[in-house]
Amino acid sequence: MNPLLLTLPLFVLQAPRVPFPEVETKDLAPAPRGPMTPHVRDAGTEAGAMGQARHGARRGPSLPALQLPAGSVRVKDKIPDLSGWRAYAIDVPGGGTVKAHVVEGRKAWFRVLGVNAWGRDEPGLLQNRIATGEPQATYKNPSSEMRTIYFIVDTLDVNMVGDPFTVEVTRG
Repeated sequence: MNPLLLTLPLFVLQAPRVPFPEVETKDLAPAPRGPMTPHVRDAGTEAGAMGQARHGARRGPSLPALQLPAGSVRVKDKIPDLSGWRAYAIDVPGGGTVKAHVVEGRKAWFRVLGVNAWGRDEPGLLQNRIATGEPQATYKNPSSEMRTIYFIVDTLDVNMVGDPFTVEVTRG
């Protein structure tokens, strides 16, 4: 029997991918609060004036965040300033899951951090600790209460101000 005939049902049975609604960041409301600055190594640090300016821009008590709408969505955005990161707030119901994944742009130059309001990991947060070129993070709410989690899209280079990217947020 021809091996191609055995794989044909796999192609026929696959459901077509339904595109998520796209939103621009200008259409998103600011979140009531953002996360505290996470304590992670700045992979975009460099020596010199630009590196010092970036370091200063990343110091602060918290990051401003944009509130993501309910449901799965694709967010078209750009790196807003020299700090090199953008935070998104998302409410996750008890037992719910959510994944944030940069799907367009210079993907290998981004990473996604999942943090709580204090800028730290918590049970249920999973993220790439090893650079794979696929910037993504997930969260599965282990409690029965609604939790607000923040996904931070971070750059790995100091010269990315204005670089466009698209982050896909999938709710489960």
